[in-house]
Amino acid sequence: RRASLFYQRQGRKPRERYPHGHSVSQPYYFPGVKILPIPVLSNNYSYLVIDTSSGRAAAIDPSDPLAVQAAIEKEGVMLEAIFCTHKHWGTDLPVCRDHSGGNAELCQQHSSCKVYGSALDSIPDLT
Repeated sequence: RRASLFYQRQGRKPRERYPHGHSVSQPYYFPGVKILPIPVLSNNYSYLVIDTSSGRAAAIDPSDPLAVQAAIEKEGVMLEAIFCTHKHWGTDLPVCRDHSGGNAELCQQHSSCKVYGSALDSIPDLT
């Protein structure tokens, strides 16, 4: 309980100092690849990794399907894969929505999309 209060207080400090977020997301460019950070929730990011030559993309930890879908549409790419990196053990959530909350909705919109991650994490829509 004591540690929880400490972390809550520590988490409030940046939100008070930077009420609109603590960073500005900028795309990263590599030969043939664009990595687009997508701000989600109040303190996290999903990523869209784009193959610039084919227009195919993969989403990393798509917690907010609306934000990820907006980025997909803006970039004009086809979502081929979702990668869920990990689950937060001990959370009150039945499934860790900060990483996999958008899987089902994105898979409905992109029928050829596959979901990758550890089978041990009970990731929704895992293929």
